[in-house]
Amino acid sequence: MRRVAFGALLAAFAALPALAEVEMIDTDGDSMASFDEMAAVYEGFTEEQYGALDTDGDGLLSDEELVAAIDGGTLETLGD
Repeated sequence: MRRVAFGALLAAFAALPALAEVEMIDTDGDSMASFDEMAAVYEGFTEEQYGALDTDGDGLLSDEELVAAIDGGTLETLGD
């Protein structure tokens, strides 16, 4: 059981940089990123890219979708 708890703790720490990125993107604090919010921070960001990141197809990017895209390398971290 300790290994599971330790693994969960490590995963949480690994997600911290991505969560900081999410806060920079989600300017209205609704835990979702609209296309306009993404385009404001990613120069040249397209609707096609947005659609590819919207894995649940609801038209908005959740914090989870953003973290997955950042951690998976699909979305560059800001400042890179």
